[in-house]
Amino acid sequence: MFKEAIQQVRESIFPLFHFGPKGYGVLGTGFFITDQGHFLTAAHVINALPAGHQIGYLGNIPLKAFHKKGIIPVEVINLDVDKDLAVGLITEDQLSPLRLAAEKAEVGESISLCGYPLPMIKLTERNVNKQHKVVGISLDVTTVRQYWQPTIKMDELKPDLILKKKFKSFITQHAALPGMSGGPIFNTVGEVVGLTSAVWPRKIPLKNKHVIDIENGIGVELVEILQFLNDSLRQPS
Repeated sequence: MFKEAIQQVRESIFPLFHFGPKGYGVLGTGFFITDQGHFLTAAHVINALPAGHQIGYLGNIPLKAFHKKGIIPVEVINLDVDKDLAVGLITEDQLSPLRLAAEKAEVGESISLCGYPLPMIKLTERNVNKQHKVVGISLDVTTVRQYWQPTIKMDELKPDLILKKKFKSFITQHAALPGMSGGPIFNTVGEVVGLTSAVWPRKIPLKNKHVIDIENGIGVELVEILQFLNDSLRQPS
């Protein structure tokens, strides 16, 4: 069902790295939305950056080779904590942008989550200047892989209804894994209908005193994404 859509999306998503005095890792997932290098991710992904660290980009992992390739800087253009959205710019090695859907996904519609969960990364080289500041880092990312989670849109949520999220959102049957935050939620033709924001975990008590753990995903609704991008990328008059 998602075979052709995944072929499109896999060329546009990437992990957002961080590196600095406290080490290195992946903050979350991003995806390109324009030919100029603009990308979208979740605000909480950007805000998870450790103090003194930088955000970096290594391109389309695992589809491209990275021999002796340095981390490319990332510029954050706008961030809205209430909508949990952030837009940034990458000026080198941009990937193909994804299309935003013309209409929101309907309840019961098949959609898919994606991203870079629980990446395994190895440090191969770390350069520090005389002021003990990290100025260069090389990572082995050969084991970092994309992940796809087909699901359905279960319900639509008004702001402040669940987890006190202040944006229009929707519940997905399956939850994203750590590292997939900021990734696109797309339909069967590869169009973006939302963005992965959170996991809604809860325990449901049964009559026999047992409990079952349930986790659903929460995505930012398409209308919020469109309005945020219109405000963020609008050309000054």
